[in-house]
Amino acid sequence: MLRQDILAGKYPPGTRLPPGKDLSEVFGVSITVVREALSRLKSDGLIASYQGKGVFVEDDVKARPFRLSTAGEKQGSIACIFELRMAVEVQAASLAAERRRPADLKAMRAALKHMEPAAARSFEKALSSDIEFHLAIAEATRNPLIVNFTRFLQPHLYESIALARANSAKNTDTEIIAYKDHYEIYEAIEASDADRARRAIRRVLERSLHRLLQE
Repeated sequence: MLRQDILAGKYPPGTRLPPGKDLSEVFGVSITVVREALSRLKSDGLIASYQGKGVFVEDDVKARPFRLSTAGEKQGSIACIFELRMAVEVQAASLAAERRRPADLKAMRAALKHMEPAAARSFEKALSSDIEFHLAIAEATRNPLIVNFTRFLQPHLYESIALARANSAKNTDTEIIAYKDHYEIYEAIEASDADRARRAIRRVLERSLHRLLQE
């Protein structure tokens, strides 16, 4: 609630926040909860504390980090993550097809090798290779912002890809289809076919989300 008040302008940049005791009474929580909330807001760059002066709303809004937060049921959260991935990764695949270098293709092939359904590898190895494959696509865009954002998304990629792969592993045919779909992305990027790459990665994400929502 305090975060929303700050972002909504109730406490403009440079404004001193009420003392912790007052906030405790306003929100009906203990001073410990208030301190934890202020600590999180401080780590997010929204506020700063000054010895003997108090806590103030930061002036530099550009310093505020991007956060991912989803509300509602778990399936709703998963759908939000996949929609965000589509927005980023479909464009990334398109750019990768236009800008990829031999080293990028080599990295994708290496990841695909450990994703083969018949390969003797653990679930964790297949999962990490899946994430490495998507990161290799980001690297191939030659766009550092896409690379950094993909790295930022990795904890969320891990969760969503882990769920998708766990479901695929329950059915050998599904696992084979998922692998072939990923290989189709690679072939499109290798062929420098941006449109085909966009369609291929969208198909992977849409099928993964569909499988998850069936659970």
